Amino acid sequence: MKNYINILFIGLFTAITVFFLTFVFLNGFPDISVDSHSLLTFFIILLSLIFSLQGIFTLVWMLYAWEDPDYVKQHKSPEEFTSQKFSFTALIPAKNEEKVIQDTIKAVNKISYPDELKETLVLCRIGDEGTIAKAQGAIREINKKNVRLILFNSYPINKPHALNNGLKEAKKEIVTVFDAEDQPHPDIYNIANTLLVREKVDVIQSGIQLINYRSHWFSALNVMEYFFWFKSGLHFFSKFGKVIPLGGNTVFIKRNWLEKIGGWDENCLTEDADIGFRLTKIGAKTRVIYDEKHTTQEETPVDIASFIKQRTRWNQGFLQIFLKNEWSKLPKTRQKITAVYVLLSHQIQTFFLLYIPFAIWFAFTQKMPIIVSLFSFVPFFLFLLQIVTFIVGFYEFTKAYKQKFTFWMLIKIIITFYPFQLLLMISSFRALYRVIFSQNAWDKTLHTNAHRGMVGVSIT
Repeated sequence: MKNYINILFIGLFTAITVFFLTFVFLNGFPDISVDSHSLLTFFIILLSLIFSLQGIFTLVWMLYAWEDPDYVKQHKSPEEFTSQKFSFTALIPAKNEEKVIQDTIKAVNKISYPDELKETLVLCRIGDEGTIAKAQGAIREINKKNVRLILFNSYPINKPHALNNGLKEAKKEIVTVFDAEDQPHPDIYNIANTLLVREKVDVIQSGIQLINYRSHWFSALNVMEYFFWFKSGLHFFSKFGKVIPLGGNTVFIKRNWLEKIGGWDENCLTEDADIGFRLTKIGAKTRVIYDEKHTTQEETPVDIASFIKQRTRWNQGFLQIFLKNEWSKLPKTRQKITAVYVLLSHQIQTFFLLYIPFAIWFAFTQKMPIIVSLFSFVPFFLFLLQIVTFIVGFYEFTKAYKQKFTFWMLIKIIITFYPFQLLLMISSFRALYRVIFSQNAWDKTLHTNAHRGMVGVSIT
């Protein structure tokens, strides 16, 4: 049965807005020229309204896959594949990845597609002896001419620069990216080829899923972020916003479109999202696809420090995209609004987290109209709804990936949800600091193969 929970959220927000406007009509705005208490009350109302909107909109896109299951079903993998027409170049940028690179090269090579229609380019910087040695070992073992190591020694030292070096060497029609720890599904090229043939699209974003939800206290929530984003969020933004920030891998782009825009922006820390906006701006047709059994599987960061560094890089990259203003050149207003929300939502969420304890303190310690006190709690209630949504989402994740949903995991999500949000808040502030002081170095995320060989999780 169709889930109408999104409609309830929209109705809740409408009721809140009407309630607020009625209060203003009957009582007027606080006289901010008279005393600081009235001014503070006014800002409580304003911030509650802003953060209520943020919370409701976040819940809407998180739940979209369950609100419109027919649309999501139409965007699953095709059940039958067409004949193999398009050729693929896989770019695998790798730096200090000696623990995972061999398995990834072998996994990409095992993608079920004719050898003459695919090539794999492993991209390494000269001097990274450990990764180079492991990559050369895997390439010798595979012993195919279509699997090559590309070495370079130019600057800057980051992923988009490596990708641009790979683009110069690419010979096939479709360029795809896999990260150094990725475990792609063997049918992924057939899926992409079928969509390219049937739907005449230029860009395809397929699903990515973190798997090792038991590794650390924050891993389950990190896993759920990916689950909601790729299963639900990208579908919502694609349908209603008509633009999506592309993910860092398992994205398929026609090479001629990449050449039109000059490849990836080497000064941007989220080159994937940036190139998604730029491709949309020049008219490329993008298709989002998500199917649990065909996702590319990855691992969560190895510790808290790595997680904060990774999330800082993402937040900083989004701020870079916002500040360079390419999004304002998107042709449709809805695309611009979607871009602004995606690029700034992490910062808004940070202030939302700061606001919750302040609003609770204000409601219990300051004398104010009861309607204002009640209204100030709305963002907190929406925050609690996010926790409930994560719990239900985790149940859906375990069912989809054949894992066991336990009572302990439910308790763990409840206990760790706010600490996890604090990690996101630290990352957002760190990103803002780095933008202000022009610190643009690429913080590398280490990988250990924690996602490979998990019991009960299929990777073939």
